[in-house]
Amino acid sequence: MDALGSRISKKAKEITFTFEGEEVSAVEGQSLGAALVGAGHLSHREGRLGGAHGHYCGMGACFECLVSVDGHSGVRACMTPVQQNQSVKRHPYKTPFDIEAQRQSAVRAASPEVVTTDVLIIGGGPAGLQAALSAREAGASVLLIDERTSLGGQYFKQLSSAYSTQDGNAPDKQMQAGRALIDELEKADVQQWRNTLVWGAFRERSDQIQIGVERNGQALIVEPRSIVISTGATERPYPVPGWTLPGVMTTGGLQTLLRSYRTAPPGPILVAGNGPLNLQVAAELVSAGVEVAGVVESAKLTSLTAFTQTGQATRHAPSLIGAGLGYLLILKRARVPIFDGYAIAEIKGESAIESVVLASVTSAGELGQPTRQLDVKAVGLGYGFQPQAEISRLLGVEHHYAPATTSALKVLSAERAADGSCNVEGVFVAGEAGGFGGAQLALAQGALSGIAAANHCGYHTNAPTSTWQARQRKHRRFQKALWGAFASPLKPLAGVTNDTIVCRCEGITAKEILSGRDACSDVASIKRQTRAGMGRCQGRYCVSTVSMLIATDKKLGSQFDLPAPQNPIKPVAIGALAIEKGEWAGHRRVMPPVMPARHQPTDSRPPIEVDVLVIGAGVAGSSTAMELAKQGVEVVVLDRGLPNGQASGANAGSLHVQLLSFDFGAKAERGGGPAASTLPLQKASASLWEALACELDSDIEFKRSGGIMVAESDAQMRFLERKAALERSLGIDTQIVGRGDIERKLPAITDAVVGGAWCSEEGKINPLLATPALVRAAKQAGARFFTGDGVHKVEHTNSKWLVTTSSGCCYRANKVVNAAGAWAGEIGKLAGVHVPVHAAPLQMIVTEAADPIVDVLLAHADRHLTLKQAANGNVIIGGGWPAGLSIPFGYQRPLLESIEGNLWVAQHVLPALNQLRVLRTWAAININIDGAPILGEVPHRPGFYNAVTSNGFTLGPLVGRITADLITRGKSDWDLTPFSLNRFEGQPVT
Repeated sequence: MDALGSRISKKAKEITFTFEGEEVSAVEGQSLGAALVGAGHLSHREGRLGGAHGHYCGMGACFECLVSVDGHSGVRACMTPVQQNQSVKRHPYKTPFDIEAQRQSAVRAASPEVVTTDVLIIGGGPAGLQAALSAREAGASVLLIDERTSLGGQYFKQLSSAYSTQDGNAPDKQMQAGRALIDELEKADVQQWRNTLVWGAFRERSDQIQIGVERNGQALIVEPRSIVISTGATERPYPVPGWTLPGVMTTGGLQTLLRSYRTAPPGPILVAGNGPLNLQVAAELVSAGVEVAGVVESAKLTSLTAFTQTGQATRHAPSLIGAGLGYLLILKRARVPIFDGYAIAEIKGESAIESVVLASVTSAGELGQPTRQLDVKAVGLGYGFQPQAEISRLLGVEHHYAPATTSALKVLSAERAADGSCNVEGVFVAGEAGGFGGAQLALAQGALSGIAAANHCGYHTNAPTSTWQARQRKHRRFQKALWGAFASPLKPLAGVTNDTIVCRCEGITAKEILSGRDACSDVASIKRQTRAGMGRCQGRYCVSTVSMLIATDKKLGSQFDLPAPQNPIKPVAIGALAIEKGEWAGHRRVMPPVMPARHQPTDSRPPIEVDVLVIGAGVAGSSTAMELAKQGVEVVVLDRGLPNGQASGANAGSLHVQLLSFDFGAKAERGGGPAASTLPLQKASASLWEALACELDSDIEFKRSGGIMVAESDAQMRFLERKAALERSLGIDTQIVGRGDIERKLPAITDAVVGGAWCSEEGKINPLLATPALVRAAKQAGARFFTGDGVHKVEHTNSKWLVTTSSGCCYRANKVVNAAGAWAGEIGKLAGVHVPVHAAPLQMIVTEAADPIVDVLLAHADRHLTLKQAANGNVIIGGGWPAGLSIPFGYQRPLLESIEGNLWVAQHVLPALNQLRVLRTWAAININIDGAPILGEVPHRPGFYNAVTSNGFTLGPLVGRITADLITRGKSDWDLTPFSLNRFEGQPVT
């Protein structure tokens, strides 16, 4: 509905578009989302489990308002201008393909354009605007990037060009102040890139920062000398039953509709949460003629503390308190009830909101018995803010948990000085990107950060900083007093029930998350098990809730307890990033990263006696433990991290039976002989996975899909013929096929493919589900797992192995199995055994869920590529592209060139992939040996066994069975000579 109020009128022409075939009226200059909501169309996309989702954050962060526009999928309605005659449709959970629209890969430049600048400002809100002005005044060249059409951010959001006031001025003082700042910027010769998505942040060298952006469909790289991160905050989620219904949105999302686009959802509207923004938005709605059912405030605004703190706040910023009292007066005159000391307990409705249930907030922060029910059609939720810390975390900035306000919640905030500087030289974090403080504090921080960033580049200014520093101190005091008045005991999870959806994107409930929790779970392991945080919003609106749900002591830990930050920062089109790169030869070896200890050292205690101690809880170690425990062997598994936490849980899930192209011929290590000798094991292990898929307690998404390796030339076909002949000689059913055969299996294949090799025995599996199922099976058979505790010492005394951990725990075992993956060399060294294993981080890429496009395991005869589609529709892209380690923390992280090159090969083979967006990339520490595993007992170390393999996920179950046989029977049915450690005798130690 229109919400013009008395001072604002439409000035742009009216246009029409269609939504699901129905004609909708709009005003040129509105966003598509505003036009839809104003017309009462609140449902925009389909959820994974059905049901509808709609406009939520209003700032392009949640991806709940996705629609299809004129056949183009993945369009954020809140960020897209409405245009005449657009054909708009609801977006399905799985992105559809138009295979015939693209049969050939796109031709692009050899590398993206690189833009340099002294100071890069990311975010055009209060902090970013002031930082840009201050840096430019100091003489630095400045580039300001913002994702929206207009500058101002959430606080200074400007009135759309579709509307005007009678006097031509901005309608209120807040908007006027923002307009004045933007006008100053226009005069200051600051380069502005609006409508520009910052998708990536890379620090692959300590002296270089690269920022990946998408502008007008083109990928660019910005290399600044210094950077100010002023991306602001998102509103933190308040999960309650019904909060995903269309019509439920953040208070900020509701305010954007009103202040920028003079529209609102149909009333009555309820505004609920904690803090002054809710009162402001409710009053603005009333002034615009919108029906407001009430304001629900979890704090007691009539308490003595509230009155005292309001008085303190008035001393520091009387005009702001005066504005707040004005909002209360508007609400009182309109007879809008304020339910202070209450919170939402449930939002009722099937496909739309019908009513809201309220409950009082107890002194302990819980919800009392529901006492009120209000009939409403829309809800604005505003329960505080959380910094958008993705860029700062990617660049290595230290973070800690700090109070978001004076509430019970703490949020991840940057460790920064008053001028925004931090542990990373040349990086400055300003405003709410680093922690909550309000707009006035953000302005002061922006000014100081801009000056400091220019100074870092060698520009010095005589502009005094003392005024800004005093302003910063003043508004810190004001915010402290203000939030003292709004102090609420409400716990962040007070409204969560077992059936409450926590992850909006994937529809994951609290019960599902809690069912995957154990004593040593972390957010990353829960994410792998449940898919919480794997959707388009990339965890922005669920990770904090998951973290609190699984915290056994209900206290948040450090930044390292969260999943490692990865690119892209927001989903980005494959077509914008894909750039052909030269193929590489050999792995990029690194020192295995040091894993943080999860347990503190303990007092000495008697050793735990066990028959077999397995070191490593990945697929090989868990399979070994399961096989041993099933035979009645007393077995303990020890891991410095969590089960499935490294390569076993971070691989792409391919079950390889034929050789990859770089494991045969001139590219292969040691001529390809070791890799070829492994093929019979891979075939047998794939069959073992097939049997386990029927035996394990849950679906592991095993599928014997078959695998195609495609060729684009006669030379590549000859290569495949030689490879296939070798594979057939080793019992692998690999057949050479023509283009017609491939096209029947893969209708979307590029026109460039002339033929390929087909292996019916290959397949795929979900590694996020498979290893946890093996762990459960091992535990059910009697195996014990001790995780979060690394091995510190390995000794062989009195025919026993004594293993001591970092926490001081001791294990005495008859036999030790080294299944530590990339860390197997370190374990071997502790035991006096040289195990020639190297850590080689490799990247993976996953797209948004899509309609079926590839039903086989796809590879290339002369390019690094493996590609498959998961059961839920995500396309997983890999192929051995090298990754690196982040600076300074040592996370495994994909490299910019590897992302570009891997995507180019993928879309070159399946051009329709250009229609998809990349959701995330990640890297795993792969194991680099010589192409074959290292198996068996070490001759000069009786009782010490290696179970180490570089093709670990395919081979995992068979490696476990072989190792168990060696321990229980003293022999294996396989000839293990090619896999013995003895084959490395005489080779130099590297």
